Amino acid sequence: MALKKTLVLLAGCLALAFCAPTAKKLAADREKNARDQYEKAMVALRYDLPDQAIDYLNRALEIDAKYAPAYQALGFAHYKKKNFGLAAEAYRRFLELSPGDSKVRVSLGVIYEELGKADLAEEEYRKAYEIDGNPEAGFGLAKIFYNQKKLEAALEYAEAALAGNSKSVQALNLRAVILNQMGRYAEALASFEEAVRLAPDDVNLNVNLGIACINNKDFARAREIFEKILPRVEDPALKIKISEYLKLIKDNI
Repeated sequence: MALKKTLVLLAGCLALAFCAPTAKKLAADREKNARDQYEKAMVALRYDLPDQAIDYLNRALEIDAKYAPAYQALGFAHYKKKNFGLAAEAYRRFLELSPGDSKVRVSLGVIYEELGKADLAEEEYRKAYEIDGNPEAGFGLAKIFYNQKKLEAALEYAEAALAGNSKSVQALNLRAVILNQMGRYAEALASFEEAVRLAPDDVNLNVNLGIACINNKDFARAREIFEKILPRVEDPALKIKISEYLKLIKDNI
């Protein structure tokens, strides 16, 4: 009888030993299959096929609802299609699994801005900035504060964005715009100059540089910039604006 009981216990132990690797194998297979679908989706995105990518990513998440990379890619695919509500939901699901990812928090902040939810965008940018000083988060905060007319805070975060990425043309331009609004024209001019040096063919940057020259009363240089850029301007409203600036310059020289 004792021998029989021992055999039963051994059989139970063997069964447990057999079940454990089976469960691990199932989990590994599930992850592998989800990853396969994810990789197909990434190929689709590289070929600018967001609908196909979304199909693959939904399959990946049906296989493994906690496969975080699929949520990130799904958010991007929906963003490409301007499905901002669905993109936000996908990014939120990703952040439930990976709350410390500052880049995805910035992406979610951008989407909240698209949805007109500046308060939620600010919250995500702040969280992203607190994680690792993400310069894109700094830029996002600078833009929000500029729109709220909080120029000192906007300048602080524009500088923070540039501390993290000194070659960010958008941050250089925004810093210059803020400085211009603050009446710090010489500093604004220097920031616009640096932005144009990095992106010399950008029409809007050159227009901003020309305006900065007017504010610094360097009318001859402003005229040179506007006359050079005018043939490349396609926007009729901007053409009219530049013509008005050229007339203003003519009246002041």
